[in-house]
Amino acid sequence: MNFPGLDFFWSNAHHAGHALGLGRTWSLVECREALLRNDKILVVATTALGDSLLTLPLVETISERLGRDRVSLLVRAPYTGLYEADPRLHRLFSVRGKYRWAGLEEKLRGEPHRIAFLANITEPDLIPFLWRCGVRGFLRYRTRWTRYPRWMANPAMLRRPGMPDYATGHAIENNLAMGKALAIEPTTHRLSLPHLRAAGPHDNTVLLHPGASKPYKRWRIENWARLADALVAKFNCAVALTGDRNEVSLCVQIAAAMQAKPLILAGKQSLPELAQAQARALIFLSGDTGPYHLAIAVGCPTVTLFAPTDRGSSIEACGPHQAPAPFHRAIQTDRMGDSIDFISVERVLAEAIAVVEAAQV
Repeated sequence: MNFPGLDFFWSNAHHAGHALGLGRTWSLVECREALLRNDKILVVATTALGDSLLTLPLVETISERLGRDRVSLLVRAPYTGLYEADPRLHRLFSVRGKYRWAGLEEKLRGEPHRIAFLANITEPDLIPFLWRCGVRGFLRYRTRWTRYPRWMANPAMLRRPGMPDYATGHAIENNLAMGKALAIEPTTHRLSLPHLRAAGPHDNTVLLHPGASKPYKRWRIENWARLADALVAKFNCAVALTGDRNEVSLCVQIAAAMQAKPLILAGKQSLPELAQAQARALIFLSGDTGPYHLAIAVGCPTVTLFAPTDRGSSIEACGPHQAPAPFHRAIQTDRMGDSIDFISVERVLAEAIAVVEAAQV
């Protein structure tokens, strides 16, 4: 539900209320005082899968510094399966989309979270909604801007589009900066889903994930096919093609272009099942997409292709941050806006061979 003009009227009505003192929000000092009262924190990432995964170091930090019973996570409904058994979380909440809050307000009011760390969210609707649910202290992801700057406890950390340092820094560090603003020092900078990591050795399967949410992040079908066949020839491995149900056709076309016969898993796996397959695989190869972050979080070696259009979609912002370099390689086009097809099969193959050989030692 998002009819024309809804954002304008909803956000401006709440701006007016805030300006009149009817919807006051807390300063950093008041947020720090709330932590001393043992108030709870809600980490919010209601956009893409990768955005929710990149909050994990912040979640782990809060859990270890303040206690598991004080940190909860709000994500989009399709991603909840990854976090339901996460031992670092007190509660897990979900939203189905913009202005689609059915049932959520009652849950949040039943157990108030007074501070919200806002990573990547649908801002126009969600910030006022969270205020209505009892949140009073809002901190926003560093180096980005917000529709509600006067509501934020950390406005000095925000940057307007066009500023030299707008959208700079890695997403993990920008998320952790919200905690540091309240004197919550990081305990980790790495992605981890400990409850989904596999015990024992990896199997002999290479996972290829050719799809991505944006066309400019998708490598050519023939490139994936050549890469897969070369890895089969080098390691005598099996190949599986992963993706969601909208990427089945893409995977079928890649399989048809291959000499080897791959297993097509696209459209057949839930996110937890994909994570389990990644945790056992030799390597996960993909463009810059959410499942790449998932692979890192469950300990699967990766090679990832980046074709950024700006700094916010580059290795600087979304690369394998502090992940062990021998097992995680990122390849980026030379210039912003270059096609991902400027990255050659030979270059990706060389990186993939190096990663697999390092993982087999």
